[in-house]
Amino acid sequence: MGESVDGADRVPLTVEGKPAKYRSRISERQSTAQRLLMAAAEEAYSGDLDVNWDAPTSPDLEWFPMRLSSLYGSPEWKRLTAAQRKELGRHELVNVLTFGMRAEAAMTMLMFRSIAESGDLMGDVTRYTLKAIQEETRNSSMFSRVVNKTGLSINRSYVEGWLLSEFIMFVPSGIITNGLILMLQEAVHSYAAAMAADSSLQPHVRQTMRIHEMADQRHIEYSANDFYHTVASSGRLSKLVGGHVLAFLASRLYPWVLNGAVYPPIGVSPRRGLGIARAGDQYRMRARALTDSFVSHAREAGLFRTSTERLLLRRGKVWPTSMLSALLED
Repeated sequence: MGESVDGADRVPLTVEGKPAKYRSRISERQSTAQRLLMAAAEEAYSGDLDVNWDAPTSPDLEWFPMRLSSLYGSPEWKRLTAAQRKELGRHELVNVLTFGMRAEAAMTMLMFRSIAESGDLMGDVTRYTLKAIQEETRNSSMFSRVVNKTGLSINRSYVEGWLLSEFIMFVPSGIITNGLILMLQEAVHSYAAAMAADSSLQPHVRQTMRIHEMADQRHIEYSANDFYHTVASSGRLSKLVGGHVLAFLASRLYPWVLNGAVYPPIGVSPRRGLGIARAGDQYRMRARALTDSFVSHAREAGLFRTSTERLLLRRGKVWPTSMLSALLED
């Protein structure tokens, strides 16, 4: 009797005092992989055939949602002409797609490593990971085609891509790897969902993002399940270190996306453009749009409980306002 009571007392709780949901998800890992494999088989889309790449672009449609523009809401934005806003959107789309391709390259490299380290290469978890890699590479292929449709060249630094390829495999396995994969998936998905739903955009952009969005819903569900499992099975020190690293990465995610090269085509210097993009409440809103979901997952899993983790998130302006009451109660 006493043992059962003690055991119940050790059940982890959320900040609201409820049993942590990730406990049930641990036992569902294999069944989740099986179910998502079936769903992926039923929703097979081709990036080459299911987007009409031969269709011309429309001069009346936008390339990028205006509300997602890094200058949106600023005095500089109000001074731009409609043509300048559209041109800025074209360059920002290329920037976001390039970020997405490099993020997906990083994710697939980490996924391949997890397969190499797996003790069950014939299991459904491995098979679903391979399927996710296939879909991520298809998405990157579609992104590159959309960039071609814009008529622009890649505007992010080659050095960034080189550094990513050189150092991504040094990311430690476990909480940091699984958290980083989930964080990047959520970030790219947030852009894809917004663009898929925006009827003002070019049809090539919308269709690409619809296909991406459907696959990403599966990827995020699986990655979140894997993340909860990893955190639940990790020790206190791993959680502490992993939580701090992930808090720092979340705080730096939107600054990583921003790119000064998108501003000169509209007559704004890179330095001035970045300064405008980082000022005001719009920065906080855009930064949180990329990270809110991940931060919520991490909180539910048991991370971001220390004052230093929260400080990193607040300084990065990605600590959700809805969590302030929970912070005061802790």
